[in-house]
Amino acid sequence: MFLRRFVSALVVWCMFCASAHAAGVSSSLPLNSWVYSAFDRLAASGAVQSSLSGNRPYTRSEAARLVVEAEVHLLPDRGASDINQKLITRLKKEFADDIQATSPSAAKSYFKPITQVALRYDYRDGQPTTIPRTNARQFALDYNNQGKDYSENHNAELGLISELRFSDWFLFSWQPYLSYLENNDSQAESHFGTRYSKLALQLFAFEFSVGRQSLWWGRGRHGSLVLSNNAEPLDMLRVTNPSPIILPWIFGLLGPARLDVFWSRLETERRVAEPYFAGMRIDVKPLPWFELGASRCVIFGGEGRPHVDASEFVTILTGKNLSGGEDTSNSVAAVDFRLHLPFLWNAEFYAEIGGEDEAGYWIANMASLVGLYLPVIEPSGRLSLRLEYADLSSIDNNSPVWYRHGIYRSGYTYKGKILGHHVGGGAEDRYIALDWWLTERVQVTLGYDEEKRGYDQAVLEKHRQPFVAVDWMVTSDWQLKASYANDSIENVGYVAGADRTDHAASFSVTRLW
Repeated sequence: MFLRRFVSALVVWCMFCASAHAAGVSSSLPLNSWVYSAFDRLAASGAVQSSLSGNRPYTRSEAARLVVEAEVHLLPDRGASDINQKLITRLKKEFADDIQATSPSAAKSYFKPITQVALRYDYRDGQPTTIPRTNARQFALDYNNQGKDYSENHNAELGLISELRFSDWFLFSWQPYLSYLENNDSQAESHFGTRYSKLALQLFAFEFSVGRQSLWWGRGRHGSLVLSNNAEPLDMLRVTNPSPIILPWIFGLLGPARLDVFWSRLETERRVAEPYFAGMRIDVKPLPWFELGASRCVIFGGEGRPHVDASEFVTILTGKNLSGGEDTSNSVAAVDFRLHLPFLWNAEFYAEIGGEDEAGYWIANMASLVGLYLPVIEPSGRLSLRLEYADLSSIDNNSPVWYRHGIYRSGYTYKGKILGHHVGGGAEDRYIALDWWLTERVQVTLGYDEEKRGYDQAVLEKHRQPFVAVDWMVTSDWQLKASYANDSIENVGYVAGADRTDHAASFSVTRLW
């Protein structure tokens, strides 16, 4: 009862909070943008101090605000590295229009039929494997990619972004795509659809939006326990403050804060058709070197399940079943934090601690994710290192429970993909990545990922995946990306001795306006 009242009061307070950071409504940055790794690096250096990194995507207005902040705090006479200064210069060019839009004399309304066109080619050799006791299938080399399903051969996709804005308060952004898939029988099929859409209204510090969006909640960068972009974007109604606000009264001691709430509905082709899916996240930063967040997502209702009124959405979202002892929902929740350690070469330690359902108003059947980010590991400052480990092998009644449920038997999925960490339940994941900024325009990533799946199976399915990726901003208008990875799999499909090696490669070219 207290939790529901607190959340309700918090929402009302937030609606009337002023924000020194509030800007006009703007489109969201894709979750695979190079901008996020640049901001991670600048935040670790101390140049970006007011960001709340556990809730992504950022809007372009919020990114522009962070660029201005970074330029103020990272001055040459304060020991800023050469590459960080150059990254800020590149970011200023990337968000020049958005920075200019904060000027009172700037044009607030515009129509941009095309802001970006991207052509991408993907080659895949290998088949996806299953996540036991769910309807999910995951090709281990293709994750956090908006649920895209590639054929086992040649694939291509052409996409563009279009945008319309009226004054500071109304925006429509749309990303249609046309894809081509060719299988091993050289038979091709094509699809046309919408990858992302957002119709948004800005009121005070808050943005109200409807559309098809991907959200990433949590500190993990390779995966996240509660919500990632591993599955397709959700058609949702969403309320959030894109830039931090200061809460009223004593809650102002929590520092910059952000609230995010969404409501959606999952697909028909599942064990319980068309259940509701809703989530809530709160981020705060009580100290410049410490961020804290909490997330909760719930699957409830659906065909054959108890009817849910609109007034009961908040009741379920805050952790209470609707009637008696019956389990009327499947929930996943986590608390997370990021700790900045400037005395240890600006290292960052972060963690997520999550639970499948709750017991006594606390998370139960725990999973965890921990990570260490070292923004500088050699004198030039161009190399950074990230280590991340996720453990989702929690056992209950001799079976892993994460992303599974006795009633919602399709699991914590959307269209056959896990909504949270791509490794799935009953699994572990170990990840290491070395980022090398050759210049501010060229980023090379070398890494290795190791997965163990199926802790309730007769044998474990093991994956070992080295990879390399290159992101090259050739000019201010043209961007090239390329990547390659292979996967040495033991016990494919949880069958002892069934081993194979899969491959995946991609290349994309993007034209920006």
